[in-house]
Amino acid sequence: MEIQPLNDLPLLEHAAGLASEAGLELFVVGGCARDWALGRPSADIDFLLSGEALPVVLGLEKAYGGRHEKFGPFLTIRFFSAEGRRLDFARFRKEIYSRPAALPRVEPAVSAAEDLKRRDFACNAMALRLNGPEAMTLLDPYGGLGDIKSGLVRVLHEKSFSDDPTRVFRAARFAGRFGWRLEAATMDLAMEAVRAGLPGLLSRERRRNELIKILAENDPLPALTALQGIGALAFIHPAFVFDGTLLGVRTVRERLAAVAALMGKDGADFISGLRLSRSETAAIAAQARELGKK
Repeated sequence: MEIQPLNDLPLLEHAAGLASEAGLELFVVGGCARDWALGRPSADIDFLLSGEALPVVLGLEKAYGGRHEKFGPFLTIRFFSAEGRRLDFARFRKEIYSRPAALPRVEPAVSAAEDLKRRDFACNAMALRLNGPEAMTLLDPYGGLGDIKSGLVRVLHEKSFSDDPTRVFRAARFAGRFGWRLEAATMDLAMEAVRAGLPGLLSRERRRNELIKILAENDPLPALTALQGIGALAFIHPAFVFDGTLLGVRTVRERLAAVAALMGKDGADFISGLRLSRSETAAIAAQARELGKK
């Protein structure tokens, strides 16, 4: 099946040309493939290559200016254009988890399909080929397009939430964003992970980051409601509460302050547990106090 990118076509075409010159297969993967399949533009463009990404990144630096940063253990390069655009480039990878919630050990994979197998959900395990005779063809070995059409969030294997418990929060976020539901077996696995306390094995920073991503959604209430339903919000804070007042404010900082105000005497502990910078912590606490007076 062919899918046409809905944004950044000149950039994608230039990257495709550079990859072809270097003898590399080039894909865009994950969120952009999902969003374009939904008929939506996507700023979330991640590149996937069959080999070392540096020739492509250097070519983009020549064309767009900017700089790059290598992350050797993860086989990735991050490119920052002169205009501030950030793009991630990775070669085909596979991941090995030594224990639940641990960061994975990354090794090269032999194909894009093998790389997609490590993804969180089938709807995100799709890649769009950008060069070669199969350009603009969707690679979908795990049925992600069918899930999109059915409105489902589905993990790829039964150890998914054990390997990375942040996926419990991400599943709720994607379901909330698109008005989807967790596929039945995925829901069972998520609830099992929560009962086993697996989200509690994550660092506070990783749990905070997942909360921030949820609060950055246009409407965070469906995701929060889903997490509340399976008992996962307790891993953010045991006294975590929310209500419709979150829709009356727009920024993440304002929403964190609103949650803290709703939590009353537990709000200060919630804010300090976020482990943000001193200035950010003080600003949220001050705003929470003001909201508490209303």
